[in-house]
Order: sequence, then C-alpha cells, then structure tokens
Amino acid sequence: MGVVLPKPILSKVVERVADNHVNSAICSINGYRNSMEDAHVMYLGPDRMVFGVFDGHSNDRCSAFIAHHIAARIQALPLPLSNEALERMCLELDEQFLEEHGDGGTTGTFAIIEPGLHDYRVTVCNVGDSRTLIVRDGRLLFVTDDHKPQNPSERERIERAGGVVRMNRVDGDLAVSRAFGDGFFKKNRDDPRAQKVIAVPDITRHTCSRGDLILIACDGVFEGNFSSEDVVAFASQQLPPAANDYAVLCARVVDQAVRRGSKDNITCMAIHFSDGTEALATHGAKSFLPGAPYPRAHEGSKTAYAKMAALAGTTTADALKIRYDLLQAYLSNKMSTLPPLMQLAYEMSDENDIETEKNFFAAGSGPPAGAEAQRAWFQSLGDLQ
Repeated sequence: MGVVLPKPILSKVVERVADNHVNSAICSINGYRNSMEDAHVMYLGPDRMVFGVFDGHSNDRCSAFIAHHIAARIQALPLPLSNEALERMCLELDEQFLEEHGDGGTTGTFAIIEPGLHDYRVTVCNVGDSRTLIVRDGRLLFVTDDHKPQNPSERERIERAGGVVRMNRVDGDLAVSRAFGDGFFKKNRDDPRAQKVIAVPDITRHTCSRGDLILIACDGVFEGNFSSEDVVAFASQQLPPAANDYAVLCARVVDQAVRRGSKDNITCMAIHFSDGTEALATHGAKSFLPGAPYPRAHEGSKTAYAKMAALAGTTTADALKIRYDLLQAYLSNKMSTLPPLMQLAYEMSDENDIETEKNFFAAGSGPPAGAEAQRAWFQSLGDLQ
C-alpha cells in the first residue's frame, strides 16, 4: 500500500492500562496512509501481562486477528514459559488465521511480563520489523532485531524455500521475512519453519526493575530519520510525562516520527514499571484527540479521518465538534486549562494550518445554537466533498 494522502491524518486514538505494577498507554495515528492497519494488545492477567503491537499489511484483518487472540493463547500456556511453547503458539495462531482468513499479513512484537517479588521477568517475542525497546535511566538496554529479507540468514532460508530477494523484498514483494499470515509465501505447509516467510519469533528474556520503561512500536515510528537510539533519547526527554500520563509521551513520539519523515501508520506503546492506578483513574482508559480536519476535496483523507474516529468509538461529526472546541480554546489562549493530552492538539500546526482550519469551520462563524442544530451543522461538515 503506497502513500496516497496529501496531508497526514493526525487524530490520536489512545488507550491506557494500569495497575500497581505498570503505568501503560498506547497512541496510534493514521499518518499519510489511506487506511489504518495497526492493532495492539494490552492485557493484565492474574500471573502475566501481555503488551504488543501488530503492524498489518495488505489490510487490517491479520493484525486485528492476532491482537484479538494472542493474550488468551499466552495466558493458557503453562509457567515457566518455554521457547518451544511460545514458538508453537505463534505457529498455531498463524495457521488458524491462514485457515479462517488467509488474506493479509502482519508483523508482531510483544512482551510478556511476569511480576516477581522485587523485579519483573520479561519475555520478548518478535516477528517482523516492529520493535520492542527496553530503557533504563535513559539508556537503550535492548532492542529487537528486524527480520528483513536481505539479512544473510533470512535470505538463505528464503532461497532454500524457492524464493528470491529482489529490491530487499521477498520475491520482490514483501519487505519483511517473518510475519503472521501472508499465505502466498507459505506454500510448504508441512514445515512452517521452512517457508519463504515464517511466523517463528525471536525470543529473548530480560529482567526489569521499577522505573524501567518498555517501548513497543510499529516500524512507522522508525521509518524516517528516527533511529531506536533517537527514539529512546526523545522519549526520555518526556519523562516524567505531564500528569503521569504516558499517553502524552506516546503521542509526542508519534508526532516526532511524522516530523522525522515517516509516511506510515504510526503506533507507540509505553509500559513504565510503576504504580499507574492513580493515573488511570485520573485520565481514563480511553481518549481521543481529533486531528486537524481533512482537505475538503480529498475523499481518501475524509475516509481515513472517519475511520480513526470510528476506532475511537465516535463519528466524524463528533470528532469535528471536539476539534472545533479545541480550536476555540487555542484561539482564546485557554489550552493550558485542558487535560495534558488535549494540550498537544496544535503542536504540529503552523499559522497556515490554523488559517486552513478556521476556514474549514466556516471562517469562524461557528455552529448555530441548540443541540440538534449543532449536531446537524457538524454532520454537514462531515459530509463535505
């Protein structure tokens, strides 16, 4: 899927999960792509937690499928978690998707966290080129390896399976050498480890302590001029985030990725080892920060804007109503009175962007009085061609 939108859709869909062990959040934006294909899991189980990001390609079916099923599969595995059991789980989940759907694929990187008496056992599994990073005191302790077709060991397997690597892609097509789904590259179903593309994860084990930070992100974060080390340095500058809301840190990372040149969907998740119960109670489990309105004449931008609103459980009209209220707060110098996440609404805007947004909202004439009339007015804006 190529870049098609003239301007990025910067609406931010946020989710938070926390307990007395972790304070975590995720922020996703559509960016320049014509549809959102990232998915994620944030699961707090009785004896293990699962956090992961899944970056779909071709469509969002596989990423949504894996994100929906993987936590239950991991929770069902006996402790201690063995590499063999985790590999088998990934391959069985891959096979289930291929049998039930087959169309589409996804990378996946996920961390399984087991609380101990003093520290945390962390098992990181990686399939593809999304990344998990472990950070301590502003230093990068660990980052997953990207599974790229041009890597010597990956190329050797691809060629053994009858494939070729052209333009750093499997058969000149797929830019990753490991993924869930992508049945076209998995003809040898008798041996799931000997395909052109495999769902076998790299598995690494770590010990984390209170105060450590895990970042999990799709490759859209790193696609531009934003290396893993740069991401860690930038994220560390945001610590502690405003009002202890790690969604603010994630939102700033995805915006910075756009500034650094990313043209992809962008998702960033942060898991901080600290008590997050108060932050969750303060900020809520979910938030939505609508981005600037789309170019009126571009149907693809309008569709992408609507889908991000739908992912947040709302409509285009309601998203535009929130954005209009944010614009009024910005023009009235009242942004500082809003929740920390909402204060980020205009960090990516310049004077021309503000004028364009004012013009979108009828040059500042604003909605009519009355709830029903206002609803109809914002609906009419959402219907603009």
